[in-house]
Amino acid sequence: MIQEVVIQHVQPEKRDEYIQVFGDILKKANYAGSHGIRFFTSIEDPSRVILMIEWDSVEAHTQHRGTPVHNAMREATSKYQTVKSDGAHFVMHVVKE
Repeated sequence: MIQEVVIQHVQPEKRDEYIQVFGDILKKANYAGSHGIRFFTSIEDPSRVILMIEWDSVEAHTQHRGTPVHNAMREATSKYQTVKSDGAHFVMHVVKE
């Protein structure tokens, strides 16, 4: 399993709406190979949002890029963002649970 971690900046007054819209789209898309979806909102910077999605592999994630569902998701969520997203894939190393 790998984690997709995306740091996003959105209009602070629209942050909750953004998470609701984006979360609903991700749930309905039901991308093959995706598992847990989590949003983190910054306490210190209300415009900052982190999205984490667990994927079977990088390939499981990237196979969806450019599909009509993916493109519609990008179009619907981009209007909330104030800065281009910064994301990458990571392997989790658990120290303590």
